[in-house]
Amino acid sequence: MNKKRFAGAAVATPLTPDLGIDHACLVAHITQLLERGIDLLTLFGTTGEGPSFSRNERSEAIRRCRESGISADQLGSGVFALSSVHAGEDARAAFDNGCGHVLLAPPCYYKGLDDEGLYRWFSETIESAGANPGQFVLYHIPGMTQVELSVELVSRLAAQFPSVITGVKDTSGNWSHTERLIRERGALTVFVGHEGQLERGMRAGASGAIAGSANVLPEVIKAIVHDDNEEPNLPLLIDELLRHPIIPAVKALIAYRLDSPAWLSVRPPLTQLASKHISSLGERLDALFPTDAHRIR
Repeated sequence: MNKKRFAGAAVATPLTPDLGIDHACLVAHITQLLERGIDLLTLFGTTGEGPSFSRNERSEAIRRCRESGISADQLGSGVFALSSVHAGEDARAAFDNGCGHVLLAPPCYYKGLDDEGLYRWFSETIESAGANPGQFVLYHIPGMTQVELSVELVSRLAAQFPSVITGVKDTSGNWSHTERLIRERGALTVFVGHEGQLERGMRAGASGAIAGSANVLPEVIKAIVHDDNEEPNLPLLIDELLRHPIIPAVKALIAYRLDSPAWLSVRPPLTQLASKHISSLGERLDALFPTDAHRIR
């Protein structure tokens, strides 16, 4: 990651009627995101329902994306695992199939973890990934994992693996934590994961975003990250999304803008939004970001 700023997308995963990955739709979607100004794609993160797919499913989708011409520098994948061995193997599979980075979440079964235990787990994961790995972006998303990645832990890991751990994505929504990560980042790339705080983060010196809303509004994310634009309606949309289960809500907005009900499908244990919620979200999207300027084409 040698750029100073990244307009990144946390890519949603389109599904077939039998809930397999729709590879053709996925390739078309990410190609369009790149054409509309996104420069970094992370598959199978939270928005991409990463924990719901097997290693083989993720690997096949990554391979299809690479074969379509997407470069490794632009492509990454989420890694969610409990054992460090499995996490390392998942990371290795992502790198071997064409990813330049992985977004590595902490283990989330045990609670009340301390920094020492987490440091050992992350270290073992990187060692399990083998020689010459790609780049690791640490993933701080305590709303999902219930695990906190302290600034001290992030700094210690970055110092231990300076050419391997190259970034951190903070989706905590805790501005004091995000701001401190930015201030004390050293050589790390810091991604703001809560888009409602993206403008604030960029003003403080963040490196960009890996944003779920980029699936629908890539130009808006690009404008904030690369052009220092003010987009006061984005936090309003994020607040509206967060009133619903976030993954089905993002897919509902994609389906609404594309007029494609197939995008509504999610894998169990998730369920798609009710029709009334899809309609209200779509109307809010149209009010905040009119379709003539921001329609998915």
